[in-house]
Amino acid sequence: MPVRGKIALMLGVMIGFATSTQAADVAVLIQDGAEVKKLVGDCKFTEGPAYSPKGFLLFSDIPNSRIVRVNDDGMSSDFMKPSGKSNGLIFDSSGHLYACQGEARRVVRISGVDGKIEVLCDQFEGKKLNSPNDLALDYAGGLYFTDPRYGSEEDRELPVMGVYYVDADGKTTRVIDSLQRPNGVLVAAAGQQLIVAEPNKREVWMYSITGPGKIGAGRVIFTSDMALDGGGPDGMALDAEGRIYCTYKSVVVLSPAGELIGRIPVPEQPANCKFGGPDNKTLFITARTSLYSLAMKVDGAPYAAKGPRPAPQVTRSDRRIPVRLVADEKPVAESKKVGDLTLTVPADWKEQPPANRLRLAQFSIPAITGDKDPGELVISFFQGDGGGVDPNLKRWNDQFTGDNKKIKLAQGECAQGTYHFSDVSGTYLKPIGPPIAGKKEPTPDYRSLGIILQVKDKGNYFLRLTGPDRTIAAAAEKLRQMIGGDEKKEKAYEIQ
Repeated sequence: MPVRGKIALMLGVMIGFATSTQAADVAVLIQDGAEVKKLVGDCKFTEGPAYSPKGFLLFSDIPNSRIVRVNDDGMSSDFMKPSGKSNGLIFDSSGHLYACQGEARRVVRISGVDGKIEVLCDQFEGKKLNSPNDLALDYAGGLYFTDPRYGSEEDRELPVMGVYYVDADGKTTRVIDSLQRPNGVLVAAAGQQLIVAEPNKREVWMYSITGPGKIGAGRVIFTSDMALDGGGPDGMALDAEGRIYCTYKSVVVLSPAGELIGRIPVPEQPANCKFGGPDNKTLFITARTSLYSLAMKVDGAPYAAKGPRPAPQVTRSDRRIPVRLVADEKPVAESKKVGDLTLTVPADWKEQPPANRLRLAQFSIPAITGDKDPGELVISFFQGDGGGVDPNLKRWNDQFTGDNKKIKLAQGECAQGTYHFSDVSGTYLKPIGPPIAGKKEPTPDYRSLGIILQVKDKGNYFLRLTGPDRTIAAAAEKLRQMIGGDEKKEKAYEIQ
């Protein structure tokens, strides 16, 4: 059932909890026809979604001690592993990342320029932090974070589970010590309010901010219904108009004052949510084993300009849990000669022995999280025209069928010659067994990207990448980059 239908169904039974006007308001916030979509699965417990101003999403997979990167094209990869079992994440407007590392028991800043990891806070009054959970940047260069403890209490040193503030110069103070187990945290109303989740009592608290790290009296602005919402809230998000999105059994949407607007159901129980995307109108939701998204009509809250810098007295030695950026460990791509071609091959595309003598080379393409099968790139060469451009494009087209079949053809130029680019998706008639048998198995949700590269005075090279739709779609840019192609300079092409 589409999300809008589910919302209407849920709201229909919530007599006494939301008026019909409020119910309508939830649907107004969501793009027409939009549904909650799974982007990444097969995780152990997801948390801390954060969208970078540089155009990608990060989220924490806590038990696997990794931060996962998801590009706008759907391609996912490890960004940091091990991550100190990171939880909450947030970016500033310059692309610097701030992370709560629960197992490492510290809050860090990761440079958006060179990936340098700097400790902002790992102790208070000489005692180790409990397990930093979530964080929020203010508008004065400071950062609020919560420090609860879940699980074993054996090595706990601090007497309270508090909320802390790291100012612009890196000095840490405790600002709230009266909550049982503070979790999610937000800075709202242009830096005038602090919103804190109190899951032990199913409450959302609001505090006035009178100055950087100066907090006034707090009050409960929302208490959930146990039957409808269960425990929580966990993480929270803000839109540009100040509405609060809280994760209980569903995403509970509140007005800036804490009045219930409605609920957005999610296939798995959510743990956190944040706005992002190229237009800042996508609500990303981390829910148990998966990452989901929902297209919204409203913008997310803007980025804070910057966060704090480490104070000189902060512990710098990494005496607990090592962390490292995965990007620092391996090259992005390498140059390889295949016949007359010089190809830029992504480092994670693994070369394999050619399956037959008609293939110059072949590579296995890693599947996106959620896809079972990898993709396969096959490179072949024929002197002359190899049967012609149009007949080969048509042959590739005819290997797909179904009502959802889509075809897009283009022509471009690169330093190595003229090329034709084919993008076909739908139900693939996948060859089964030896080619001579001619057996094919209809395989839905498949895609093929093909390049016919005409090398002057040599012949035609054929590069064809086939596999699950999402995995292959995410590899389109890399395939073009292999030959030096540029999608922006291509022109639409039609078979004659």
